Amino acid sequence: MTRKIVAVLLAFGLTLSLMACGNSAGTQAGASSGTDEAQDEEPADEGDAQEAQDQEPADSEAGDAADAAADAVEHAAGGADLSGKKVGFSALMMSSEFFTDMSNQMEAYFTEHGMEYSVADANGNAQTQIQTVENFVSMGMDYIICFVVDASSISDSLIKAREDGAFIIVIGTVLDNQDAYDVCISISQNESGVTEAKMAAEWIEATFPDAEDGSIEVGLLTNSENEDAVARCDGLREIENFTSKAVIVEEHETTQAEGAAAGQTYAEMMLMNNPDLKVILTYGTDQGQGANEAVMKDSSINSEEFAVFTVDTAEFIRNKVKESADGTSVLRGTVMLGEGTPMTCYNLMDGTWSDRVKDKVYSEECIMITPETISEYFPE
Repeated sequence: MTRKIVAVLLAFGLTLSLMACGNSAGTQAGASSGTDEAQDEEPADEGDAQEAQDQEPADSEAGDAADAAADAVEHAAGGADLSGKKVGFSALMMSSEFFTDMSNQMEAYFTEHGMEYSVADANGNAQTQIQTVENFVSMGMDYIICFVVDASSISDSLIKAREDGAFIIVIGTVLDNQDAYDVCISISQNESGVTEAKMAAEWIEATFPDAEDGSIEVGLLTNSENEDAVARCDGLREIENFTSKAVIVEEHETTQAEGAAAGQTYAEMMLMNNPDLKVILTYGTDQGQGANEAVMKDSSINSEEFAVFTVDTAEFIRNKVKESADGTSVLRGTVMLGEGTPMTCYNLMDGTWSDRVKDKVYSEECIMITPETISEYFPE
C-alpha cells in the first residue's frame, strides 16, 4: 500500500512539474516575443508561433501525467472493478457445514461487490469436480475458485478453463502444473495442525501447571483422505513435543462425509475408554463440533478442565469458541487459515494483492483463535 501511495504522489508531482514547465516555457516565449516586437514586428509573430509549439508538447505531457496519476489513484484505492463479472466456487463437499459456511460468506462478499456468484458441489469426488469446472466454463465464468478434491486429476480441466479465458484460483494446495492456475492460495496443512497442537499445549500448561509429565490424556480425531489431511494430522501429533504433560491415548479416523455425527460418536467412545481424558484435537470443524457436543452432554465431566480444539473458522465454530468463555462450550480454540477466504480471493481476482503473490502462490498464515483473541479478528 505504501508503494501505491508513493506512486500516486509521484504521479501528481510529475503532473504539477510538467504543468509548471509548460507555464515557464510560455512565459519565456512571451518575454522573447516582447523583446523582438520592440525591434521588429515579424519576429514577434514567430515568437508567438514558437510559444504555441513549445506549449503543445508540455500540455500533452502534463495530460499524460494526469492520466497516469488518475490510474494510480484508482489502483491505490482498490483493484479492477469486478461488477457484473461471474465467479464460480467448486466446493469440496457442501454436506460439510464448513463449506456451506464458506460458500455463504463468498456469496455475501462477492454479490456485495456486484459479482454474480454460483457454487457447485464436488461431493468429495474428483470426477464430479472436473464436471463442475467444465460446467462453469460453459456458463461463461470469468473466475473459478476450486477447493481441490484430488490434486493429481484436476489440472487438465483447469488448463482448459484458463484457455477459455477463466481466471483460476486454487485453494489449499499448490498444483504441480502451473499452467492449471493463475494463483494458488497455499496453506501449510502441517502448520495448521502444529498450530492447533501448540494452542492445546498452551491451554494444558495454563490449566494444569502442576501436572506431572505424561499425565494429561489427549485424544485425536483424524482424517487421511488425502495428502493434505495426513499432513495436518501429523501436525496434531506434535502436541507431545510442545508439552511434556500431554500423552496421546487414543485416535480415531473420520471422513469428511461422516460429518459431525461421527465426531460425536468417536468422542463418546474415547471418553468411555479414557475417563481421565482432558483434551480432544480434531482434524476439522465437523469433528470439532461433534466432540464438543459429546463432552457437553456428559454430566460426569468437569467442563472447566476439558478442551476441544479444531481448524477453520466457520460461524458455528466461532460461536462455540466464544461460548467457552462462560462455560457453555469446551471448544476453546480454532486455527484461522489466513485473513478470510472471500476477501483474499476477491483481492487476488481484482489485482489488489498481486504484489503478495510469489511464483503464482499466495501463502496464508495460520492464526490461533481463542476466546481472548477472537474479537480482534471477528469484531461484533
